Amino acid sequence: MSKLKQHLPLIASLWLLAGCAGSRQEVRLTGEPSMERALDMLNGTREGRPLINFLRAHQVFFEYSATPGLCHKFSLKAGKIQLPLEYKSSDLMLALAIARAGHIYRLYTRTGLDEIISEEEELAALFAGRVALEIGPSSGDFGKTKEGAKMKGDFCAYIMETSRDAMARARAEVMTPDTQCQRPLETLTNQRDWLEKIRKALNDETFYQLLYERDMQRAKKGQITVNDAARNAARLRGLPVYEVYRFQRTFYDKQSDVLKLSENLYADGLKEDEDWRNSRQAEIDRARGEFSDCELRP
Repeated sequence: MSKLKQHLPLIASLWLLAGCAGSRQEVRLTGEPSMERALDMLNGTREGRPLINFLRAHQVFFEYSATPGLCHKFSLKAGKIQLPLEYKSSDLMLALAIARAGHIYRLYTRTGLDEIISEEEELAALFAGRVALEIGPSSGDFGKTKEGAKMKGDFCAYIMETSRDAMARARAEVMTPDTQCQRPLETLTNQRDWLEKIRKALNDETFYQLLYERDMQRAKKGQITVNDAARNAARLRGLPVYEVYRFQRTFYDKQSDVLKLSENLYADGLKEDEDWRNSRQAEIDRARGEFSDCELRP
């Protein structure tokens, strides 16, 4: 037997291994070097590492926003998250912005809601506070910019006051009308009230109008287009009567389940943060000493 034939099995195995290695290439979360550094910083924390793994598994992609507005923006179906270009000057700010936006996307994926709500922003603010405490920044690390002062204020609210104060700060921000940032957001209470209207409308024509009005509200925030809203309404009205009734019942049952899951995840998130704070009181006290210059503004 020739030496080549003797080594054919080995050569085949090596090619197979090479192919497997190529198919397991790590999913890139961004094409921006500055964001890569921030992701490395986030991945070095106990809170951040599971988030990075989740984002890789769902092939989320981060990039800088080309539109105005000092906020994170989501293309939910495309799995893209845009961050303000102003954060590019600081790896710390980028890491915290990625942590906050990434956690919102993780919550959105788990709930099954078709939009971002205020409660997800609130839990994400707490998550970013925990990440910041793990990174252990100094007071000057946030810089002198307006963006840095805002982010420093969010961290100060988390360590100097309470989680509820940090959440209230986040809620006030996302409930302030801002078309560039697709705000104000919906809340769990709004969702529950709207679903109750859907339940009462199961046997009359207002069901169509409720769905259309909701889509138009989303269109005003830039979450969908006006044409999308019109197409959704036309598609529903084009269904046979028996299919409309089945759609109504299925829609209500599904939204009820989604809303219940969202409420449970919100409660779980609050409990998780409470337990985390209780186990790290010494770290919080040290951070309070470092950030004694905090100016807590709304």
